[in-house]
Amino acid sequence: MPSDNAQTSLEPPPKGDPAKAQKYIDQLITLISEDKIEVFHTDLSKFDPSSLEDHFRVDLKDYLIEISHSKQPNSGKDSYVILFTNLRKIQEGSNEKVILAYMYLADEQFHKFKDAANQQIEKRKKLEEEQKLEEALAPIDSALKEASQTLNSESSENALPET
Repeated sequence: MPSDNAQTSLEPPPKGDPAKAQKYIDQLITLISEDKIEVFHTDLSKFDPSSLEDHFRVDLKDYLIEISHSKQPNSGKDSYVILFTNLRKIQEGSNEKVILAYMYLADEQFHKFKDAANQQIEKRKKLEEEQKLEEALAPIDSALKEASQTLNSESSENALPET
């Protein structure tokens, strides 16, 4: 079995087809839906309107999984790929990541992954927004609580004695 350093820039990385990619897509979707890994998304069409569309990234310690969607410039046909790269090489001072392998994805595989990723991203955004709101309103909550306590103590002091 080749090691991470067996890949040279002259050799193309090994590739797989959608059937081989299914195992990885299924694992990624499960881990994303259980919030065991975090996925990041970049809408590349905002930066390069020619062929790049979506790019998702999952960091796994020394490795990176990237899932990309692009359109072929001449035909407009959709193309989906999953890349497996070694980040350890970058951390060790090499200036380029090493592509360990890549696989083409079927349309359905990409869209299932994208749906799971987008659900996690939206859930994360909602939690962040709720936290921002809670932090922003903390002084108001404190002032209301203080006002309520002041009102309660004044009410107790002004209460008429029971006869």
